[in-house]
Amino acid sequence: MGPAEFFSFREHDLDGAKAAVGKDFFTTSMDLRDRTASYDFRFDGVVLGALAVGVAHVSAGLEIGMADLEDCYYVNYSASGSMAARHRLHAVEVTPGFGAVYHPVGPVAMTTSDEYGSYAVRIERGAVNDALEEQLGHPVPPDPVLEPRVDLRSAAGRRWDRLVRLLCEEARTASSVLTHPMVAAPLHDAVIAGFVHVTGHRWQGALERPARCWSRIPVWRAVDAIRSDPTQPFTPTTLARLAGASPRTLHDGFRRHLDTTPMAYLRAVRLQHAHAELRSAQPGGTTVAEVAHRWGFGHVSRFSQAYRRVYGRAPGTTLRGR
Repeated sequence: MGPAEFFSFREHDLDGAKAAVGKDFFTTSMDLRDRTASYDFRFDGVVLGALAVGVAHVSAGLEIGMADLEDCYYVNYSASGSMAARHRLHAVEVTPGFGAVYHPVGPVAMTTSDEYGSYAVRIERGAVNDALEEQLGHPVPPDPVLEPRVDLRSAAGRRWDRLVRLLCEEARTASSVLTHPMVAAPLHDAVIAGFVHVTGHRWQGALERPARCWSRIPVWRAVDAIRSDPTQPFTPTTLARLAGASPRTLHDGFRRHLDTTPMAYLRAVRLQHAHAELRSAQPGGTTVAEVAHRWGFGHVSRFSQAYRRVYGRAPGTTLRGR
C-alpha cells in the first residue's frame, strides 16, 4: 500500500463539485433540484491503497447520476439528511443508520435532500473479492452479488461506521497518523474486511460461524514474523498469509493458545520496543508522541494508558529518566 493521499474541496458551483468528486471517486452528473438555490459543497477524505473514504456535505438538494463504476464497489450512507437511490433495479432509501451499496456494473441515480451530509466509501472490486476469500478460506466467484442496502445499526455495522468516521476525522487532521504505515495499513484492511462482514451476501452465514484453530503452528509462524520485525505494517490479513491460515482461523489460534489476538500481541511487542526507546532516548531528542507514532500507536492517549498499565508509570516519566 502506497502513502496516504488526502483531499479536501470547497466548491460553490456544480462544475467544481463534479471535478472534485471525479478526481478521487467517480465521474458524475449533478443538477440542483431547485435551480435557484444557493449551493455549497464540501468534501474531505483520504485514499489508502484499494480504499477511498470521504465525508461530504451539500447545502441544496441534488440529482446525481453515475455510470458503471467499473472497478469498484461504492457505499454511501447518511450523516444528516436523506437520499433516495436507484441501482440495478433496486430502490434504496438512505437515512441515518442505513446505506446504499453499489456494484461495479450498473448505473446509479441519487436524489438528495437539502443539507445532506454523507460518508462515501470506495473499495476496489479485487480487494472485496480478496477479503471475502481470506475471511472464508476458500475462493469465491468474481464480483460477488451484495445486498443493495447495509444496516449500520447492527453491532458489525456500528464498528464499521466508527472505522469510517475515524478515517474521515484523520483526513481532516493536519498531522494525520495515517501518514504512518504501521497505523494506516491495519485501518485500511479493517475497513475492507469489515465491509464484507457488514454487507449482506450468500456467504454471510459462513462468516458468522466460528473458525477453529487446533494447531499451534500458524500461531508460532505469526509470532515469529512479529518478533523478527515488529516495524512491518502488519494487519490481520498479512499475518494470516504469513501463517498459512485465514484471518479468522489465526484469530482463534491466538485466543486458544496465547489468550490474546494477533493485533493485541503485535501491540504488546511494539510497546516493549517503545519502552526501550523511551528509556534510551536523550533528553530533548524526541517526544512521547513521536515514539508512539513510530511504533504504530495512532492515539497518544491510548498509548499512554497501555504503557501505564504495563509499566506502572506514564511514558513521559520514563522519557525524563525518572
